Amino acid sequence: MISGHSHPPHGNLESGGEKSTLRRLAGVLALSLLFMVVEAVGGVLSGSLALLADAGHMLSDAMAVALSLAALWLAGRSVNTRHTYGYRRAEFLAAFVNAIGLMLLALWIVIEAVERFGEPRPIAGGLMLGVAVVGMGVNILALWLLHGRAGHNLNLRSAIWHVTGDLLGSLGAVGAALVIHFTGWTPIDPLLSLGIAILIGIAGGRILYDSASLLMDRVPTQIDQEEVSSFLGQWPEVRHICDLHIWSVSSNETMLTAHLVVDPAADRDKLLHRLLSALNARFDLAHLTLQLENEPHATCLHEW
Repeated sequence: MISGHSHPPHGNLESGGEKSTLRRLAGVLALSLLFMVVEAVGGVLSGSLALLADAGHMLSDAMAVALSLAALWLAGRSVNTRHTYGYRRAEFLAAFVNAIGLMLLALWIVIEAVERFGEPRPIAGGLMLGVAVVGMGVNILALWLLHGRAGHNLNLRSAIWHVTGDLLGSLGAVGAALVIHFTGWTPIDPLLSLGIAILIGIAGGRILYDSASLLMDRVPTQIDQEEVSSFLGQWPEVRHICDLHIWSVSSNETMLTAHLVVDPAADRDKLLHRLLSALNARFDLAHLTLQLENEPHATCLHEW
């Protein structure tokens, strides 16, 4: 029996790119907290649900960004004897919590909007418009700070969706304020809030599904396990494949382990080196461990 593994060096928070991302996230957090207070006060004074919904979303943004910051910091910590993969999976956990927050926020907006359809309330359109325009500018600035930072990082994607949803909320509030100011038709306020809630709920549902699936060690969507098995089976020295497992510890790090029963005449050291190199080149794996055997190990017998 012979085994081996391969993995490229992992990045950490000392890299310039990740330090820059942390600084930008901190800036977005400060903006979210500051304008949340402004929008909440404006919503109460004007009577606008759209502004209050946006203020609630700002609070959700702040929580999301704080979780993202914590997850990035944890992901950069070194491995230890208790956490042999480090803390990189904190990314999925933060995305999962953020997604639940998005869906709860959407539900609250829907409930409040339905209530306001039955009991319309007076709204100060001028004040609502002023606050909404400033909020739109703040959210555009926040999105600019995060632009190009997410890549495949599910945690950052969830934070960006929070900010994007809040920008939509600000745009809706601007539109509603203009309609109310010029026509006095107040039902536009809860109507637009419902549309925003639907968009937020859809985004939250998608992120919740992806993060939950990855926390349950689902095979990453960018890799087809059948394709990997077929690729290994094409090697003439490989007689059987068993215990093939593929999972992710972060959005950018895919792991693979497998037992391979090989021809007893094969040079297993050379074969192992060739297999590791070929798999890394074909599937861009962050960590790869193969065990080569002449006869199936006990854990493989049920698959033989």
